[in-house]
Amino acid sequence: MDYSAAGRIGKFIEPVFKPLGFDWKLALASIGGIAGKEVVVSTLGTIYSISGNENNSAELKDAVKKDYSPLVGYSFMLFSLLYFPCIASLAVFKKEAGTKEMFFQIGFTLILAWTVSFLVFQIGRIFI
Repeated sequence: MDYSAAGRIGKFIEPVFKPLGFDWKLALASIGGIAGKEVVVSTLGTIYSISGNENNSAELKDAVKKDYSPLVGYSFMLFSLLYFPCIASLAVFKKEAGTKEMFFQIGFTLILAWTVSFLVFQIGRIFI
């Protein structure tokens, strides 16, 4: 997976997400989340090569738990919660408010999500 197109994209954007505690896998899952937040979990399942049936959710949970601390998990959840919802919602927002406002929403929510995750991760590292 490291040398696939997705892996290379993840490694390319990793420096932007590194201060949040994310590696290339979480960075790539965040990009996948632009299509929809539910895609984040399936992207991680694909990265960890776990097939998509309900019995393997525990397998994905164990793989993620092995690679990431709870602090990284909180940072990742906050980032995922705060950046813009999905492309479909952006299309509706553009239709209702306009292009300029849509781009403002994208920029503002990305900056807000990055800042909050950065603060949580960096302050959390001091206390852990």
